[in-house]
Amino acid sequence: MSCLFNSLSAFVKESPQVIRGRICDFLATDPALLDDLSASLVISIESGKQLGPYVASMRSPSTWGGAIEIRAFVQLWRRPVKVYVIRTRRWIEFAYTAASPALGPECKISWTGGHYEPIR
Repeated sequence: MSCLFNSLSAFVKESPQVIRGRICDFLATDPALLDDLSASLVISIESGKQLGPYVASMRSPSTWGGAIEIRAFVQLWRRPVKVYVIRTRRWIEFAYTAASPALGPECKISWTGGHYEPIR
């Protein structure tokens, strides 16, 4: 299981497998992920893959999650995520911006450039 999904599971009452599955199901609907940009466009720009093959690959427990999956998590669980990038000592914020209120406090995770860990 990807360390990203393990890290996110520290903040919600869902297993890493359930988080991965819900995110993949959500991405498969081609939602707006970033402003008005669809998941298919963001995925194409970021990975060079089409939506279907990307989601199929992401369903595999051995596939690592990243920024696209964090953005989907924010929308699904209505919780902001802050990622501390250890190499640069900077934060990347994935804000929850919908009109409805957030469902919980922000989730903080660290990233080494190859591994995520929850920050508690």
